[in-house]
Amino acid sequence: MTGRVTALVLAVLAVGLLVALVNSDGGDEGPRSRSLPPAERVAVPVPLPAARISGIEAPSIGLATEDTTSLDLRDDNSLDVPRSAGTVGWYQRSASPGEVGPAVLAAHVNFRGQEGAFARLGQIAPGATVEVHRDDGTTAVFAVDRVDQVAKDAFPTEAVYGPTTDGEIRLVTCGGVFNERTRSYEDNIVVYGHLAEAYRPA
Repeated sequence: MTGRVTALVLAVLAVGLLVALVNSDGGDEGPRSRSLPPAERVAVPVPLPAARISGIEAPSIGLATEDTTSLDLRDDNSLDVPRSAGTVGWYQRSASPGEVGPAVLAAHVNFRGQEGAFARLGQIAPGATVEVHRDDGTTAVFAVDRVDQVAKDAFPTEAVYGPTTDGEIRLVTCGGVFNERTRSYEDNIVVYGHLAEAYRPA
């Protein structure tokens, strides 16, 4: 009897594990892409008018989120940060993505033990695309020009926030060594890109 009971228990556990694995595979679909294939797009003339962001995708680093917010400046004139790990913030005093000027977006690399929305930002390569969805139904598509890692005490303020003659994007997060004493990273990762096209659903 003991052997049969043990075998039965093991069989039940095995079935339970299989169900758990199936549910785990099917229940977590990951980020849902809003990017449309070319046949389902209608080109929109650029530059675009002002609009808030409603999502961002960077397929080459597995980024796709609709968790966005607006950011402003702190009392010391530094850029505020999102209040959660997965949120991407748009600096509301910068250009809207698709307008003339630099659109500045920031997110965490990690936050309170959770992976941040920009966790793999430093891995994005020149030529990769970044799509920013806007609340007017249009999407601005940017091509990455370069990725820089800079010390926070030498942050390139003019290059990030300074005026441009066309639509550009700046993606900013932390990087480099984590300083245990200050509880912050010593560097910033900054991605620079230019507006390549814009579209709306056909």
